[in-house]
Amino acid sequence: MRMKRNSVTFPAAPASVAEARAWLTAVLPSPPGVPDDTAAAAVLALSEAATNAVRHASGAEFHVRTSLGPGSLRVECEDAGGPTVPLLRRAGVCEEGGRGLALIAAFTDSWGPLHGRPGIYFRLDWPSGSAVG
Repeated sequence: MRMKRNSVTFPAAPASVAEARAWLTAVLPSPPGVPDDTAAAAVLALSEAATNAVRHASGAEFHVRTSLGPGSLRVECEDAGGPTVPLLRRAGVCEEGGRGLALIAAFTDSWGPLHGRPGIYFRLDWPSGSAVG
């Protein structure tokens, strides 16, 4: 099975976070292609990554790319970068922000900064007995 790839660019605006979630939901094949819980985790993680791109990057847009293969989904959220790099931190009890990367780490199999580009990636895996549709 070949790797299926998709990509899209969104304006760096708050409304784009919901648009990114809807786009990812639309491009992921239904079970048996991608299990429902995996798709839900991917949408949650992209929501957090897109929110970070809108809130912390300095550019006018962000790019989302997916690579889907048997038992594996990789999502990249590339932005223009900002004054800091994405680092997992412990948010204070009264802080409004600071939990997005912790959610990504909790709901994905791996994640990290993109190499050579600003932004992050995350990966989700599941038993590859399912065909990607």
